[in-house]
Amino acid sequence: MKVELRRNTTVERFFGHMKKQFTDFEWQKIRSPGSDRGKLVNFYRHWCLKESYVKAIGTGLKFGLQRIQFDIGPLEEDYCRSTTVSIDGVLDSDWIFEEMFLDNHFVTIAKRDEDSPSFPVKDDNSRHLLKVLNFDDLIVSRDVLDDENYFLNFDEKKECP
Repeated sequence: MKVELRRNTTVERFFGHMKKQFTDFEWQKIRSPGSDRGKLVNFYRHWCLKESYVKAIGTGLKFGLQRIQFDIGPLEEDYCRSTTVSIDGVLDSDWIFEEMFLDNHFVTIAKRDEDSPSFPVKDDNSRHLLKVLNFDDLIVSRDVLDDENYFLNFDEKKECP
C-alpha cells in the first residue's frame, strides 16, 4: 500500500475518519513521530498489518478491527519480522508478520505458524516470505514460446466479462 495523504485533507482529519479502526495503544504508536510523514508511515504500516491479518483468517473487514492490536517491531533496513499481534487483549504468538517498505509502499504478509510447521518461528531471518526480485530472478526458469500460432490463437481469443 502506498504511503500517501489524499488530496484536500490533513493528516489529523484523515486520522479522524479512521479513529475507530485502531486501539488507543496503536494510535499512540501511529502518532509518536514528530513529522506528518512519520505518522503516515506508521499509520499505513498498522493498516497493512490489519489488512493482512483479516485476509489471512478469511473474514475481511467484517472482523472488528479494534479487536486486533499490533505491537510493531523496528524496521531494520526497511524490513521487520518482530511485530506481534493481540486479539481481544490476548497475545497470539501463532502468527508471523513479515513487513517490507519498498519504494514508498508497505508490503505485509501474515502467516499462521501452524500452517507451515517447517517455517522458523525463532528470530531466524534466513528464510523470508518476502524477497525483492530483479529481472534475472524473474526469467531464470522461463519457457521460451517461439510458436507463432500459439500467439495468434491467444491474440484472437474473445474477452469474457
